[in-house]
Amino acid sequence: MKKIIAIALLSIFVLALASCGSNADSSQPEDNAAQYNWGITLTAENVTPSGLTLVCEQSGGENIAQLETGEEFVVQRKKNSKWKDVKYITKEEVGWLAMARIIPKGGKTTFDVDWELLYGKLPEGEYRIGKKFMNFRGTGDFDEQVIYAEFSIKE
Repeated sequence: MKKIIAIALLSIFVLALASCGSNADSSQPEDNAAQYNWGITLTAENVTPSGLTLVCEQSGGENIAQLETGEEFVVQRKKNSKWKDVKYITKEEVGWLAMARIIPKGGKTTFDVDWELLYGKLPEGEYRIGKKFMNFRGTGDFDEQVIYAEFSIKE
């Protein structure tokens, strides 16, 4: 029991450290190619200008221990065939809830995402949403990668 609590607390701490900061333009990959094969697929459903439902499915994959994600996400817009972070509309520092969400092996998880406070209502265009995932094997032994789901907003 103590080991489970220690792993949960470490996961929350790692996600809390990773979640500090702004949405300054990040150097994200231009495609959705995953760095690691964890069998995670993200799909955007119920898309509106102010949010969506993100469906995360895990199937197969390699070298998987415990897959986790947090509440943080990034929205990017395609301009001139390149992905650029959508800028926050708030001037305040943005903080994220430091909560680890376990992604079950062979399972499906959904996240309701409302970005209106961060980005406002998005105009028509091609977008993608990215979430950071972690493959946690033990203290100090984990890998991270951002996985994306593309979506469109039409008027």
